[in-house]
Amino acid sequence: MKTTKSNFKSNSTKSAKTSTPKSNAANAAQPAPKARATASANASANATVKKRGSHLTPEIQAKGAAALAQWRKERDTAKKKGGKAYENWLAEQELKKALKKTTPMQAIKAFCMSCVGDIREDVRNCTSTKCPLYIYRPFQKGDDK
Repeated sequence: MKTTKSNFKSNSTKSAKTSTPKSNAANAAQPAPKARATASANASANATVKKRGSHLTPEIQAKGAAALAQWRKERDTAKKKGGKAYENWLAEQELKKALKKTTPMQAIKAFCMSCVGDIREDVRNCTSTKCPLYIYRPFQKGDDK
């Protein structure tokens, strides 16, 4: 039995020694699955950044970064004040966002609707020809004027 145990020990150590370099070599050749996923995610993220900002000059990118820093500073200041100050700041930001998306036709429509009391038919039948927006008034499909 002594010989079999010693043979077993020597065989197991030899196999362990030989298997370890092979596994290390295999691991070195192929990165871990998590590392591969991270590397591919970083590569795709870098490619996305290059595509998105490729048409912007460095000056425009710098202006954008400065504007973002200013916006974050204002937000943090409002958060520090807390309560009503932060709510007012949020409301102001929503208003700015809404105003940016307003087209000239939407502005004309809002003006005409408020002028006649929010009645579409009255906008269509408007008789105020001296109004500078008269020719641009909405809801006039079918008018031959």
